[in-house]
Amino acid sequence: MEKFMETAATRATARYQKKKGLISKSYKLNREIVEMFSEACENIETTQAKEITKFMKRFIKKNHPDNE
Repeated sequence: MEKFMETAATRATARYQKKKGLISKSYKLNREIVEMFSEACENIETTQAKEITKFMKRFIKKNHPDNE
């Protein structure tokens, strides 16, 4: 089994993500919806992460009990 060699770049990326509070999440979604979403994001030259974040913020503002 090959041991993972941590490079300066991966350490820097990890530090940046920690500083920004970034985490990785995994969800199981319908393939057709995901592919259409990806294409739509490309069409308007934005990132999927940016659009999902915007959706989450709107959803939280509307539905989270601390925002009532």
